[in-house]
Amino acid sequence: MANPKPKVVKDNKECFIIMPIADAEGYPNGHFKHVYDNIISPACDMAGFKPVRADEVKQTNLIHLDILKQLIEAPIAICDLSNRNPNVLFELGIRQAFDKPVVLIQEKGTPKIFDIAPLRYLEYCKEMKYHDVLSIQKELKDSIEATFEADGKQGNVNSIVKLLALNSPAQLPDIEHNRELLSLDVMHAEMRQMKSLVENMAIRGVGSKSSIEMIEYERISNELTNIVNNKRMPEGERNERLHYLLMETEEFMMRSPSKENHRHYRSLMERVHRALASDITSN
Repeated sequence: MANPKPKVVKDNKECFIIMPIADAEGYPNGHFKHVYDNIISPACDMAGFKPVRADEVKQTNLIHLDILKQLIEAPIAICDLSNRNPNVLFELGIRQAFDKPVVLIQEKGTPKIFDIAPLRYLEYCKEMKYHDVLSIQKELKDSIEATFEADGKQGNVNSIVKLLALNSPAQLPDIEHNRELLSLDVMHAEMRQMKSLVENMAIRGVGSKSSIEMIEYERISNELTNIVNNKRMPEGERNERLHYLLMETEEFMMRSPSKENHRHYRSLMERVHRALASDITSN
């Protein structure tokens, strides 16, 4: 598909892309890759930004610290909310907790996840016909530029921190000098901040605490499935990630006021233990 001439990317400006990576149920194979290739990537180029997806960040560790660093530090981000992917919502929550600028997009017909009137969404057609794609490329390019320019200003309409008049966003400690410590402590801090942020939205009628817990349950469950199915993952990394999921699951289980959710998390803990036991017996 022909794309308008891109701007030259200056000053290594990157746009972090928050979207489903794998094929999703209810969508044709390669759907979100087409969204990225035909809509998101060209719009970023036109706006003078280099698009970066999580799967393009090469270096990974226990909690994908490099992805987390990109997620928090990128000057602009685009988030596709189309299929309510739990990992996408989790990453968006972290981005919003740090009050970093983000452009929201979704497929036409997708119910709004956040019922906060000023939040703006760009919508694209599922069929992605030629002229529709050219139109949304231009709209997205304009929105990227406008959102980037509005960063830190009261006019930044997609800042939940500002819309809900929260006192201050989360703060990131020195990554370069505390990389090892950050691998656990920062993620826990972000999760607490993100959970607090979304629960504030719930108080204002946007969601429920139970639904937040279940989003986290789905995120951990999906990650566990991916780890178990990834036969090429190095043994050390696999073991570390499983132990981290175990800590996460235990923390959410202990904090859950819902007996039903508590049972879900206990069942999830048993799955993690079985995965760890399987690693031991296979060795």
